[in-house]
Amino acid sequence: MPVKTRTYITLIGCLAILFCSCVSQRKVTALKKDLTAVNTQLQQHEATIKSLDEQRKGKQDLNEIDDTASSRFQKFITSTNSEIEILISENTVLVGETVVSRADWDRLNSSFARSQAASKKINEKVMLLTDLINRNTVIRLDQDLLFEPGQYTVTTNVSSMIGKFFEPAAKEIDVFVKKYPDFPLSLIIMAKGYADATPIQEGSTLYKNLLARMTLNPANPDSKALNKELSEARAEEVIKLFKKFTIDRSGNKIGNISYLFEGKGETYPNPKATDYKVNDSRRRIVLLFWSVFPDM
Repeated sequence: MPVKTRTYITLIGCLAILFCSCVSQRKVTALKKDLTAVNTQLQQHEATIKSLDEQRKGKQDLNEIDDTASSRFQKFITSTNSEIEILISENTVLVGETVVSRADWDRLNSSFARSQAASKKINEKVMLLTDLINRNTVIRLDQDLLFEPGQYTVTTNVSSMIGKFFEPAAKEIDVFVKKYPDFPLSLIIMAKGYADATPIQEGSTLYKNLLARMTLNPANPDSKALNKELSEARAEEVIKLFKKFTIDRSGNKIGNISYLFEGKGETYPNPKATDYKVNDSRRRIVLLFWSVFPDM
């Protein structure tokens, strides 16, 4: 075969290999455009999460969300933000790269698929977080209806009809769990007890009972310390009752449930209220908070 002919054949072969190994610039441009759109969506999620974080702080300041749940919200928000920032950074690099070979194209295509899937998961997290932040996740329980004066355990009659107090929260939890079946969820139940500022008479039965609970406190506690212990005892009783209620009740089950309680004593339950009196019944309450989170 003449040398000239062989040269032409070799050149044609090289061009064919080059043509097959290169990717249409139109396809590359379209895919990079799609990747840029994913970044735009991720940036929108960042803005939404920032707004949700402000709502979280506001609800915490107004005692509409408990400190434990707020901390979990913040951790969840920080984790999701970190995912978003990493994805945006990786996508930005890919969009700026020159794609020529088939290997470059395959890597870009694979990265886009992973980024799109991750973005979808983040979108679901943002939806869940938005839903939870905008729900009323606290119910107010009037202690005067639950406890007799000077008592921090409920009577048998009250215990038998406790469901009417807890059912609204239980139904809300059920609805939320059914709405997000793809997430393994954890539930936090927190009770905060409050008391008015009425002094507890030294030597009374209540005084002696509270003193027996205060094993690590001074022998002669003041009124504030006693009322704090009373509020904690009542919050603990509410948690015990709610725990029994959820165990006995049929419906959705969540694998990981944390039951917490805290006594706030003479602290005002509503930070916006300025007209509380010493023996104000509005201070004698237990706030029961519920919060659902995806397992991290």
